[in-house]
Amino acid sequence: MCYDKGNFTKGKNRQMLGRTHFFIGTAAALAVLQPQTVPALVAGAGAAAIGGLISDIDVGTSQAHRDADKIITATVAVAVLTILAEYKLNLGIYRRLTSDSSVLRLLTGTAAFLLICAYGKQQPHRSFMHSFAALALLTACVDIIYPDASAYFAVGFLSHLVLDFFNRKPEKLFWPWKKGFCLGFCSARGLVNRALLGCGMVSLAVVLVLSAPAGRLMAKIMRAIYG
Repeated sequence: MCYDKGNFTKGKNRQMLGRTHFFIGTAAALAVLQPQTVPALVAGAGAAAIGGLISDIDVGTSQAHRDADKIITATVAVAVLTILAEYKLNLGIYRRLTSDSSVLRLLTGTAAFLLICAYGKQQPHRSFMHSFAALALLTACVDIIYPDASAYFAVGFLSHLVLDFFNRKPEKLFWPWKKGFCLGFCSARGLVNRALLGCGMVSLAVVLVLSAPAGRLMAKIMRAIYG
């Protein structure tokens, strides 16, 4: 195991690529939580994808700034696609959302989530946004916004921490404690990362094929397209 007390280890320390976190996080959450309804599937997959990606908005170098912008763009895209799916297919997410939350609750949860992310974005890479503290705080925000999605977000976020633990750059899992931890087994663009990406894509495909709600969602999409 590699670890440090404030300064990250030297060398070629790149994080796992975003698409690996996207597929692994989404597949893990759907496999573990097994949504039984179409709204749970769509909202859960969206929350898991955001949870799998959001940690890497933290910055350090100019390249990291560019990577953070990509993560933010991908996160917004996932949210927009979920909203569009609800609007076009009438999945029931909005009805469930309004039954569980008031406008004040939604605004409070969203504002808190954005403030935490804004703080995390300015922190060194693999510090606050790669900690159990961030996991707990952001999951609590999602629970305020849409309780049904919070567990999916948490699994997606946790999958990110687990994958990065195998990387060569320490994570400050117990932030604000300065010590970081990692196993140092792989790099972002190495063979292990490519294998994980492939496993994530295949796993997500298998989970969706075996999911009854995914079949019902596909039927809704076909009806919307072909009438």
